[in-house]
Amino acid sequence: MDSIWLWPLALVVLLVAWPAVRPFAARLLSDRLRPQALDEPPDHIYLLRVAEPNWRQEEARRLAETQLAAAGFAEAGVYDHPRSGFWSEFVTRYEDGTLATFTTLEPVEVDVPDGGMYVSEPKLSLALLWKRMLAGRPQKPMLDCTRARAAQDFEKGYAESIAFHKKRKGVPAEREAAAVAKDARDKDSAKAA
Repeated sequence: MDSIWLWPLALVVLLVAWPAVRPFAARLLSDRLRPQALDEPPDHIYLLRVAEPNWRQEEARRLAETQLAAAGFAEAGVYDHPRSGFWSEFVTRYEDGTLATFTTLEPVEVDVPDGGMYVSEPKLSLALLWKRMLAGRPQKPMLDCTRARAAQDFEKGYAESIAFHKKRKGVPAEREAAAVAKDARDKDSAKAA
């Protein structure tokens, strides 16, 4: 047998056996992997104010704070994630339940709900990202955003996002393909009308 076929075969075996091998791999590699890499994200999170945060990326945070203040933003509380890096996102929540998200995270494939928008611009300053969002986000009725409710709105948005992604994971491929085909037919019908 030609050895070139061993690699795909080994990959298939690993993928099939992964659920059984995962706990063993986690123990074996525990000192090399960050714990959150193996964990499912929690369904809900709760933000707590930090009186005196010990910022790991103080320079980036200070620059972001300056740019946000120049754009008219006011601080809604100080929050720091113990393991994640530094990035910024602007999110508009709409009355119809959709979101427009503009982020400085590196581009990745993101499963966005119908009617939603996700834009990744890691090289833009926050001032330019804010201007891009104002010009590019959908112009439809938005939910109010207040300092007093910022943490609760974030927690709710996080929970909705996790629920959406978990629901999408559970959708069989055949139903997903049928839903996409139906959406395409509906859009074609709407254009013809």
